[in-house]
Amino acid sequence: MNLENMKCFISLAECLNFTKAADKEHITQTSMSRKISSLEEELNVRLFYRDNHSVVLTDAGREFYIQAQRLLEAYNASIETVQNIHQGFTRSLKIGVGIYESELLSPFLGTYVSDHPDLRITCLQYSYRELLKRFEQNLLDVIITSDQFLAGIQKEYFNAAMIYEHDWRLAICRESPLASLERISSSDLENEVLITMYDGSISQISDHYKPFFRFRDIIHVNSYDTKMMMVNAGLGFGMIPDFIRLGKYDHVIKKSFAFPYLPRKFYALCRKNDPNFYVNEFFGEYVEFTAEGNGAAS
Repeated sequence: MNLENMKCFISLAECLNFTKAADKEHITQTSMSRKISSLEEELNVRLFYRDNHSVVLTDAGREFYIQAQRLLEAYNASIETVQNIHQGFTRSLKIGVGIYESELLSPFLGTYVSDHPDLRITCLQYSYRELLKRFEQNLLDVIITSDQFLAGIQKEYFNAAMIYEHDWRLAICRESPLASLERISSSDLENEVLITMYDGSISQISDHYKPFFRFRDIIHVNSYDTKMMMVNAGLGFGMIPDFIRLGKYDHVIKKSFAFPYLPRKFYALCRKNDPNFYVNEFFGEYVEFTAEGNGAAS
């Protein structure tokens, strides 16, 4: 399959406009049209519905968009590997972390890098669902993740070790009336606004937290930074793992709940019998590091 045609397809699927997609790929609109037609003929399927006014992906086109991204990503990873070998980087390790886990990895990574100066290490951060998907696609060697989506993986193919298991904390603005309380009870939160990354409807979010506490309203955000920024501004409260350092959020403080609250645990994962020696070495040393009391479960 022609990679240039595939790149053009991805651009058109994202732009849904032949002129914009052609500009993005630095080709003419006529060339873009030919490449898409050639790809449709090769696949023997229609990828787009198009007329003089609009371009829309077909069902087959939507599925091929997902698959084409994966193929292109695997191709680019192969190119990177070959180029690294040519440049002398014959040893490499790709590590993935989720929303919070960079703070679990950071205390260990510096020491490991110092002990392996010739090892090429890449660290990438994704949402938990995307992190696990890329790991299962062999695009990441080791991941550090919450247990949010781990129930769905084929456990027989992976090594998994719990690295952190402690109650979470309440993140609030230091100007909040809650700041004067030593511990926060369920009733203390009934008139407060929850700021959450939980992706769901208001009723779903309410049902999710109902066993622990109720709240007056919800603000949904799509990243840890936006959640903490809004807590810092006094717009509501959030929940965070206890290992999180507040850093630049100088108006945020952490408070303990008056009840046990452990929504997520954290794990390190790698593939069993991975041919890359450094995958299992890194995994083993990191798990040992956390087991010695460096943020690990007690």
